[in-house]
Amino acid sequence: MADQNFIRRIPVSKTYLTTRFQALHLSPSNFTQYMTKSTVYGVVVDMPMSPTVLTTLVCYINGAANLYFNNGKDYSGAAQRYPGVVQAARVFVANAGNYIDGMKPVENFELPSGMTHFAYILTTGGIYRLELTSTNDSGTEKERLFKNLYHRLMSELRSAQLKDQASGIDPDAALKK
Repeated sequence: MADQNFIRRIPVSKTYLTTRFQALHLSPSNFTQYMTKSTVYGVVVDMPMSPTVLTTLVCYINGAANLYFNNGKDYSGAAQRYPGVVQAARVFVANAGNYIDGMKPVENFELPSGMTHFAYILTTGGIYRLELTSTNDSGTEKERLFKNLYHRLMSELRSAQLKDQASGIDPDAALKK
């Protein structure tokens, strides 16, 4: 049975909300050189990780991929150092267009609660939302493939984070320069 505390909304900081809003509303004109076959230019995935932690994965067709946390912290810039992050982000975004058939664009960008993940697919025709359960073995085969793609990207980001830590790269210090 799910932890009842996990059903409540996770508190978020103003910094997190501002960054998430900017990620959801970044203009597609920034990515036209990468959008040769698709109108999809980005994906924003909100993932409750625990009753107190909400992580948002933001990635774009150019390979940029960042993580933002509800407390206002982030992990960004890994795509500049690690080709695996770029490749995983590009594959994920390029495949996201396969999931919007028959869907209508959304106008509200609510945060998930419980174990549901919201994936916002950013296209030149609007923003579409997928609601996914957090377990890998649930949902249709198509939904499981989508989750596997963003879990692969999350794995690449985690590997990059560990490499950064091992080499003494402090993402917070890099942002202050």
